[in-house]
Amino acid sequence: MNDQPARYSPVCTWIGQGEGCSHTATSTSSYCEGHWPRVYQAGSALRTRHRDLRRAHSIWDAESEFNAAVAELEEEGWLL
Repeated sequence: MNDQPARYSPVCTWIGQGEGCSHTATSTSSYCEGHWPRVYQAGSALRTRHRDLRRAHSIWDAESEFNAAVAELEEEGWLL
């Protein structure tokens, strides 16, 4: 037998609001299939990345509009 301790608990370690869970944990984590997505919030990093990119694109668009307006005012002689 292997004398090393188990890396993950064989039973789901979900505590939640005190209700606990007694389902069998997956082989790659200490949580069952039902609680694993809640613990790790599957996909949240990708959603955050997309939100950050949308914000950056809106800032870049506003900056481009501002630079175009400044260039137009310079061409008309309003800015030195």
